[in-house]
Amino acid sequence: MKKRPLLAASGLFVLALTSVVYLFPAAPPFPAIAAPAPAAQAGAELSPQRYLADVTYLASDALKGRGNGTPELEQAGDYIANEFRKAGLKPAGEDGTYFQKFEVTTGADFGPKNELRIGANVLKRDTDFVPMMISNTAEADAPLVFVGYSITAPEYKYDDYAGIDVTGKIVVAFRYEPQEKDAKSVFAGTDITRHAAFVNKAINARQHGAKGIIFISDPVNHRDEEVGPATRRLEYTDLGIPAVHAKRATVEAAFRAAGKDLAQLHDAIDKDLKPQSFELPGGNAHIASEVIRSRKTVKNVIGALEGSDPALKNQWVVVGAHYDHLGLGDRNSLAPSQVGQIHHGADDNASGSAGVMELARYAANDTHKMKRSVLFMTFAGEEIGLLGSNWFVNHPTIPIASIDGMLNLDMIGRLNNDKLFVGGIGTSPTYKTMIEEFNKNGGLSVSEPIKAMGLNLEYSESGYGASDHTSFNAKKIPVLFFFSGLHTDYHKPSDTADKINAPGAVKVLSLTYLLMDKIADDQQKLSYSEVAPPQAPGRGGGGGYGPYFGSVPDFRDDIEGVLFSDVVNNSPAAKAGLKAGDLMVEFDGKPVKTLNDYAYALRQKQPGDVIQVVVKRNGEAMKVTVTLEARR
Repeated sequence: MKKRPLLAASGLFVLALTSVVYLFPAAPPFPAIAAPAPAAQAGAELSPQRYLADVTYLASDALKGRGNGTPELEQAGDYIANEFRKAGLKPAGEDGTYFQKFEVTTGADFGPKNELRIGANVLKRDTDFVPMMISNTAEADAPLVFVGYSITAPEYKYDDYAGIDVTGKIVVAFRYEPQEKDAKSVFAGTDITRHAAFVNKAINARQHGAKGIIFISDPVNHRDEEVGPATRRLEYTDLGIPAVHAKRATVEAAFRAAGKDLAQLHDAIDKDLKPQSFELPGGNAHIASEVIRSRKTVKNVIGALEGSDPALKNQWVVVGAHYDHLGLGDRNSLAPSQVGQIHHGADDNASGSAGVMELARYAANDTHKMKRSVLFMTFAGEEIGLLGSNWFVNHPTIPIASIDGMLNLDMIGRLNNDKLFVGGIGTSPTYKTMIEEFNKNGGLSVSEPIKAMGLNLEYSESGYGASDHTSFNAKKIPVLFFFSGLHTDYHKPSDTADKINAPGAVKVLSLTYLLMDKIADDQQKLSYSEVAPPQAPGRGGGGGYGPYFGSVPDFRDDIEGVLFSDVVNNSPAAKAGLKAGDLMVEFDGKPVKTLNDYAYALRQKQPGDVIQVVVKRNGEAMKVTVTLEARR
């Protein structure tokens, strides 16, 4: 998930506010479960060969890309748990196991009731139209209204809904956006802007009161049309409105009856960007959608290595990585023509998961016993929204306040020219000094000193980003994120184990181990420093999404609204009195049901705009006024 643009409209994420469940009370720190002794010298050194063997297994054809909710992800989790057991780690999940289970939405399918009728013409599904996964389950009989492109773009002074009321109506909208072939268009020339997205058009229609939306291709720039392929890779978030993609012929008769021609309407909009929206007289329609979203149980894998100090062993260092990937490809595949093939995920993130296993073996065999305890864990659900780490920090199996620091390994397998990205160094004032010292001089290990790594380090201060450390940072825990960089195989079937630089990964693991050991042994607990999220345009940290708000939203999809697990100090949200745990349900008079709603609403605003926000706090509705600011 490293560089995929996130839906974090405020520039951050939100983590769920849930009750905390502690598996281990403060004393004793472990349940009375016998764990096998580590195999003799099984981890006496960090081994590139053993590391690569783990990566090769996790990225093998047999595991079919480790998609969330698949038997193969279960198999991968069992493998990791067994390696934890062999290393001598104690079970640190639920009910004396290595597993922590939770549910995620893994996909959707269409039920039988997906229908479209224009006038008396009953249309054939998959021939005349296709239903869209972004639909809710609903139906409507209503008049038809043409709404151009279903775009409201205040920054371009363009609004298809100006001067027309679509409340309770079914709207017809062109795909794409106006002047798409004009290099001088205010809509970013010939580049496609966010306004062209199906998701944004559907949200805009719903927020204007529409009861359904029918997408068609215009007959000028898209004379040759297909229904189906354009919608296949859409997300399956419920946007609260029935949506279909239909052939032009299904609606042309209604336009002709109104004395209108689709090509002429297209050209009129292109000419001067003046909306051509109108109600089709007598053009009644029926639309119905039935989308069945599938939820599956997945599991985090958690093993514990108990510290040696009677006082400090109740404090923890977390070393984590996600082990899920894209399976046979999904809407996040960057090789859409290869969806259906195994997306192996060797670097993303078998490389990090294998690293966690190798560090666990090494730590369990270290003759120098760390004072604090270490929690080694691999997360499910990262590729669909950091869900595993989010679940853990809100349902921790150890007291969340006892975690001293979190080290996250995500895509560490393709080290090139020894260049390593380290994020989160600003989340504790001692991090950078420690990292540079170990990188230059090395430190002690099991049998001999770990030599200086000599890595070419690139830093980021922020603890926010598109990987699992973000969930811990939102709980005010110092974090570090290790990442060897993007490559052309990212999120493609070609991310295979034969391309892994195992000796390079062991360099990364050596640095990680020394940092883990240092944090675990220091008498003083790490102090946390809050760092604002990065705001460079288009980055996963949330830049490029309009004005600054300052909340921290979540990807969970089992609540209605956007829940804040944190609010950035001195941000517009904080100045308005918003707090962690608030559930946003309305933004500037528009209902907020999902993160998509929030993202869309915020992007419509400008710095300096004053808006009303409604949140629920402890079940009570509260309205506040927020003055949006420019991104810094």
